[in-house]
Amino acid sequence: MTVSNGQKNTEALTYLGYDPGFSANKFACVRSGEMVTYLLPSSVGEANRRLQNGLALPGVVRAAQRSARQPFRVVFEGIEYLVGPNVSDYTEPIDRLDFNRFKDSPELRATFYAGVSRIINGGAHRAAIALALPVKVLAQEGEAEQVEKAIKGWLVGRHLFSVDGVECALEVVNVRARVPQPVATWFDWGMDLSGQWVRGKQSQLAPTLVIDQGFNTLDVLLVSGGRISQRFTEGDTLGMRRAAERLIRSIKHKYGPELELHQASDLVQQIVNGQKAEIYVEGQLTDITVETRQALKALESEVFNYLDRTIKSKESYHILLTGGGALALREMLLRQFPKATVMAEPVLANARGLAKLAVRPGFFPSSVTGRLPFSVERKIELIFARPKSNESLRLF
Repeated sequence: MTVSNGQKNTEALTYLGYDPGFSANKFACVRSGEMVTYLLPSSVGEANRRLQNGLALPGVVRAAQRSARQPFRVVFEGIEYLVGPNVSDYTEPIDRLDFNRFKDSPELRATFYAGVSRIINGGAHRAAIALALPVKVLAQEGEAEQVEKAIKGWLVGRHLFSVDGVECALEVVNVRARVPQPVATWFDWGMDLSGQWVRGKQSQLAPTLVIDQGFNTLDVLLVSGGRISQRFTEGDTLGMRRAAERLIRSIKHKYGPELELHQASDLVQQIVNGQKAEIYVEGQLTDITVETRQALKALESEVFNYLDRTIKSKESYHILLTGGGALALREMLLRQFPKATVMAEPVLANARGLAKLAVRPGFFPSSVTGRLPFSVERKIELIFARPKSNESLRLF
């Protein structure tokens, strides 16, 4: 579908799901009846030196060097950033893990531009964006309003940027940013690619608990009777970052080197993938598999205890496990919740749910989309208006 903004602008409107995670930015959209997704590491740094592509060891390790993916080069407002894979090989990464990063930061813009460019493929485009945030960010009404206002302040409007020399012009016509991340997974589980609920009325009303294990946060959210239960919804900074930080302390104490956060996170991921974890200590390759497993086990214990305290009568709920940590902690989580459903590609589940929500008739105003909502949609209260009571937020 094409829409006009009254100024002969007839670019097709892209309905985009955007999950700006601390470890990776996830993007999704429905295109030609298929779900298109893209995951980009959140690592970003200023391009304060030229890439020295001529440096190599001919005949020795040249092939390995060529195979390493270079970071994206993102330019906007006259400043160049390196974004995504292997940033630390070229510049010092800027690791922002505070919640204020969601309001606006050059680093967030750079990662957004790099990721969205893989969806729109350059040129001029228009987009409406559904964006998810951690439960802890949205828990307080005043803070949630400030965050959404700040996000709209930098995201809505025209953006001119280039990625690896390809120029892009993006007009964001609307943003809905008060979607708790676990709710996006619930939408992914229950909706088809047109944004329609397809699991039946009973599944829509049944109590469904979403456990979202991300890099920085662990969110627990209950949807029951078509509402978000505030009483049984919590979030804490118990993400996979905890294991990486514990490993950093352990290695520094035992061997001396201080790992960067992304290095420690990669080592934890190697253990999750069944590989050994190794680093160089004084030029010698050193196996730190035991220390890395200990860091992961310590996180498992913390998460288990938190969920055990938070979730009562777990047999009453259908449980969805989502987020990148759902794979890393899969065995422990399934021991604790044997009948839980692990989402397919759980790290992308929130972005997929947002993309489905974005195309749902009535989610964005007709003045933005150029289409009229179905009559039934006018009666649906989505999750962005505060309820009259403090008990729940209505979804359907």
